Amino acid sequence: MAGLHCSDCVFAEFSLNERTGMYQGTCSRGFTLADPRVHHEPEMYFAVREDGLVPVRDPFGREYLRTKNICDRFQPRKKE
Repeated sequence: MAGLHCSDCVFAEFSLNERTGMYQGTCSRGFTLADPRVHHEPEMYFAVREDGLVPVRDPFGREYLRTKNICDRFQPRKKE
């Protein structure tokens, strides 16, 4: 997928579920990350690739109406 994603942000962390082979992500800023194309819980919180997870709820539990794949608090990871 083109552009920036939560997987490029210092505040996001991802783990691979070895049983399902899918990723789950967390955001230390409080955003809920999910696959926007899946509308059923808990399936929506898992994706085949890290960059498939985007912010869907803000830190206050309200729906996050996004216009891009990242939030306004995005901070890029440093290149190693």
